[in-house]
Amino acid sequence: MIRSLLIAGAALMATAPAVAAPPAPSGLRPDQAAFRELYRELIETNTTLSSGSCTLAAEKLAVRLKAAGYTDREMEVVVPPGQPKQGALVATLAGTDPRLKPILLLAHIDVVEANRADWERDPFTLVEENGFFYARGALDDKAMAAAFADNMIRYKREGFKPKRSLRLALTCGEETPDNFNGVE
Repeated sequence: MIRSLLIAGAALMATAPAVAAPPAPSGLRPDQAAFRELYRELIETNTTLSSGSCTLAAEKLAVRLKAAGYTDREMEVVVPPGQPKQGALVATLAGTDPRLKPILLLAHIDVVEANRADWERDPFTLVEENGFFYARGALDDKAMAAAFADNMIRYKREGFKPKRSLRLALTCGEETPDNFNGVE
């Protein structure tokens, strides 16, 4: 089971470069277009400490999980007291064997600061050029967060029942742990 999840995750990451900013290249399957839109939305949500909001990004992803069938008991946007923009998304896909420890899918959704003047392109607009993606967080770590969220959505829609529960945690504060660390 773990091997299957790792292979599925690796396959998604390996195909991430085929997923680019709108407009979608012709020939994308509906599931590929859905992933691409999720990835774009996450990239284009500013999650810097100074002017962004991880809470907003978590809320946008929660809407997608809810549309896939997750209930309020299965997912939550966690906003720490005194940190209204440092929210995280936690979601669980229940496993069939409660005796087994869950598998944690952990990624951070915050990004380091981006001064527009330092970039050739808008750092909060996903751009694909010559097979490469340009945007703040396009790799670290919003690509992983998008792949994990997309997997959770697909699993729920397809009625997949893992043996171990899968727990998704998309946190804030990895880039600024001196200010706040969402994993803690």
